[in-house]
Amino acid sequence: MKKILLISLAFIIGLAVVAQKPQLKNGVFVRNYKKDQKVTIEPAEKISTSAVTAKHSGLKNGDNSNIVSVIDLGTSANVLGYSSGTRPMVWADDDLNCVINFHRAGPGSTPPSLSGYYAMDLGVDLGLSEDSWTSQIQVLAAQLTASPYFYDASRYPCAGIYNPAGNTTLANAYCAYFGPNFANLVVSGFGGYSYGVANLVDHADTTKHIRWYNPTPYTYIPDGFNISTTGVAHMTDSDNNVESGSVVYQDSTIYGRGVWNAANKDFDYTFKTIAFPCKDMYSAADAKVASSPDGNTVWMSVLTNYAGGTLGTAPLIDSTYYPLLRKSTDGGLTWGAPIPVYLDGPQGISGIKNNYSDFFIQNFFVGPPYPTRDEIPYTTAFDHSLSVDKWGNPHLGVVVGYSPGGYSISTGVDSLLTVYDIYSPDRGATWCAVAMGSVTTFRGTWATYTSDNRTYISRNKSGDKMFFTWNDTHIDGETNNQNPDVFARGFDLVTNKLTTDNGLNAPNNVTFLCDITQEAYWQCTSPIVFTDNNKFTLPIVTQWFADAAADSKFKYIPDFSYTQADFTQASGGCDFPIGVQKNEELATVAVYPNPVKDLAKVSLNLKQNANVTVEVTNLVGQQVMSFNKGSMSAGNQTFSVDASQLSSGVYFVSVIVNGQKYTQKMVKE
Repeated sequence: MKKILLISLAFIIGLAVVAQKPQLKNGVFVRNYKKDQKVTIEPAEKISTSAVTAKHSGLKNGDNSNIVSVIDLGTSANVLGYSSGTRPMVWADDDLNCVINFHRAGPGSTPPSLSGYYAMDLGVDLGLSEDSWTSQIQVLAAQLTASPYFYDASRYPCAGIYNPAGNTTLANAYCAYFGPNFANLVVSGFGGYSYGVANLVDHADTTKHIRWYNPTPYTYIPDGFNISTTGVAHMTDSDNNVESGSVVYQDSTIYGRGVWNAANKDFDYTFKTIAFPCKDMYSAADAKVASSPDGNTVWMSVLTNYAGGTLGTAPLIDSTYYPLLRKSTDGGLTWGAPIPVYLDGPQGISGIKNNYSDFFIQNFFVGPPYPTRDEIPYTTAFDHSLSVDKWGNPHLGVVVGYSPGGYSISTGVDSLLTVYDIYSPDRGATWCAVAMGSVTTFRGTWATYTSDNRTYISRNKSGDKMFFTWNDTHIDGETNNQNPDVFARGFDLVTNKLTTDNGLNAPNNVTFLCDITQEAYWQCTSPIVFTDNNKFTLPIVTQWFADAAADSKFKYIPDFSYTQADFTQASGGCDFPIGVQKNEELATVAVYPNPVKDLAKVSLNLKQNANVTVEVTNLVGQQVMSFNKGSMSAGNQTFSVDASQLSSGVYFVSVIVNGQKYTQKMVKE
């Protein structure tokens, strides 16, 4: 009887929610956008050899020192060089002062390449000048001939830089890439993976691997890719069955974990599926992965409509997107249970529910009575970006807006959509949201190709600052995002303050008045920014084209930066600096010398008397030594770890204090 009553109550609540669903006023121009299905196959076109000549909007640089520079990089056969959402394709390394732009090949590649090849542009010395760049370096060639094209023709790549711990020599670093290909012997369209590495100096030092989906799990188009400082690569891809010609989600994400093999100079991958339950086949929009600066904490996020919530915690309507996350605390070896992040209703995030002003609600929603803040349904957009701060907390850069239902997001009204940092200050127990800026437009359409706001999130190397970039068109009367600029904002997690635009609580227009003003198409920003003392430079690349079906050119912005003095606006987020755990941290740990040859010292500062144990693990999580220190007194303590018998490489020294683990990386020479 209790179960029947519970179901009846849920049904009544559901009717009430439907009956009270807010409506925007008649006469307000609103366009409903649904998720675009990703391209599964393209014509086997030959690439053009014509050069791209940039057009200008007629705006001159003048003497304004805030105008950024623009450097031409390589080319792609068409706009799909940067297609399929916010995948990582630009990657900066703060220790090597270099940056890569990874993309489908186009005219001018060395050696000559087809559109199914991968190419890399490499910038040294921060990529500050044209002379700093070598473009169109061929990384992957399609070689498995088939009709009408190559089985290993590759598309939509993810890429990053693997730099061994402590290395400052470019020749010892590699670009690692991962993307889909046509290696599918069952149906046309994507069905395989292409992945490997390429040395940043010796361009002949490359590897290439092909993985076919048959047998299952089905492979599709990887959205997420990350390389941690510990030499572990992480890949995520929605597990979709496309055999019927439609994309059918299989309630899981494919996770690839690659461990650096120093002997082979390559990543050794293992693959498995991880459940991300959803209400129906339409609900998985994007899958991302990111690791903390120390590489130990890894988060995976999917935009979905997870139906596993209890009564009273589900979203207001069931056809909305919101984040669903899993956490790993051992570098991706094991994963915790799914964590849904609800945006609306009584359990929604206050930073989102309180973003619309009373004036906005009364002028754009039907009333009176006007909807309360607990009655407005919200949804994320259809792609997002993920980062992890120095304390192991996840941050999601994503557009959120009013949901009319039907897996749609409404746009066309200024301030209806907002870019947020949705984050947890306590590793997933609670959630906050800070608005980075309103979005005026949402989707741009060029011929048959579309691109949304492309919200990217980046962090500094230490992980205590986050930076957000996105595309938006700010032209009076324009409702499509076809003339975009790049907008940016910074978030200092220690002071809880944001950057401003000349003192205004707003983002900065990065490309204002520069050579690509209102033509900064399909931007991509590195997940790591360059840091020089208190200066933080954001490596941003846009893809310029005159014809979406013809060649496109990548353009690098080398000189957009923030300084510490720019963080002046209170964020309005959580009531204490993110990552600063109130009365939670029991100890601080340091390991020295590092790198170590024989004996490492562990310095432990205990805040109270505690039981202490020590574990040392290798890169793949295997325990190589452990010892129990027993009860130790509060204060400074020092003890040794004998590393003389360990092989050269990276290890992790974990000190467990009353059940809490504190981990430091140790490099054995």
